[in-house]
Amino acid sequence: MAKKQYKQLWAVVKEIILANYTMIAERSIRGVRGSRGIRGSHYIVGDLLGPLIGDKITLEDYNWFNGDQGYATYRDDVWPELEQKKGLTRPEAAVVGIVFDHGTKHPVEHLETVWDQARGFIFVEKMDEAVAIQELSDFGWTIVAGRGYPLRLLRKLLKGDTRPVLALHDLDPDGQGIYRALGFETRRTWHLDIALGERVTDLGLSEHDAEVLGLRFRPGPPKYGGRQKCELSALESLTVSMGLDNPVLAYVASKLAVMNLKISPTEIERLQLMERHLRWWLRDGIEDIIYDVVAEVADTWADEGMAVEGYLEKPGLLLEEDKLRELLKSTAEALVMDIKWMGEDELHEGALAKLTDDRLRQLLK
Repeated sequence: MAKKQYKQLWAVVKEIILANYTMIAERSIRGVRGSRGIRGSHYIVGDLLGPLIGDKITLEDYNWFNGDQGYATYRDDVWPELEQKKGLTRPEAAVVGIVFDHGTKHPVEHLETVWDQARGFIFVEKMDEAVAIQELSDFGWTIVAGRGYPLRLLRKLLKGDTRPVLALHDLDPDGQGIYRALGFETRRTWHLDIALGERVTDLGLSEHDAEVLGLRFRPGPPKYGGRQKCELSALESLTVSMGLDNPVLAYVASKLAVMNLKISPTEIERLQLMERHLRWWLRDGIEDIIYDVVAEVADTWADEGMAVEGYLEKPGLLLEEDKLRELLKSTAEALVMDIKWMGEDELHEGALAKLTDDRLRQLLK
């Protein structure tokens, strides 16, 4: 909790929250009437504090509450205590992050609908490194990028899954804290049951890896007590020392190989794959024809009037449905005959050749 001289301030803040919880909760749902979640609720409580200056709180109390340290205490201490002791639900914190899944970029809410063939997740401390390794999302590892510690919503979404989570982070106390925050209960979140436990594996950057790769260490900030740190961005030096085009990707892929983790999506029944691919292939093939036909019709369109919408009284196919169905069926049967199947072992071997580096694999063992 905050400094002792603000004890009265936080007692008043808790009184305000308890007395106005329904309004604060409704106003603090992210996306509702422009709310900013926990940050927005901080402004609401601040406005309710203002009239109490000189009565229940001092001007110093008020100014401190509205500063960065006051907000941090409000977010990380006051609300967890109210959750644990009063059963309240803390407003959402702003979600900062992205997800790369099956080669496509998504917001973090996509974690509710991750590709079913994904083998697991790689949580990356920094956005730049997540972008560097996004290709791994085509090989069964969904990339989850944050900006530092994983926020509550992200951990809740990962908790709703059952697949393994790997933590990629800087070599410093904060990096180790990120790994622990994913896997273990913390003082502020033990009551939420969002720790992932043994599902979480530390991917690095480890001290062993930094030393064998000859990475540069830098002085840590005062909070580290003089200890040095080595950032993931230091891997860029391997561009020079080892001639690697994408050293972060090569490091992570090589580390996966050393850890005997498959670099491949999980296998499913060929029937499922066939059904999925046929839908895509048929839809894509027809889509190209549709665009061409629409363009040809537009070239002959003479009406220059204005409108906001257009409707058909009886929308539907002009071509007989039976004929169209038979045409699509014969096309699908021909496509099925030409499918080339690939198993996870074959794809894994291809990934090793494409993404990893033999020198790195030897050094990282």
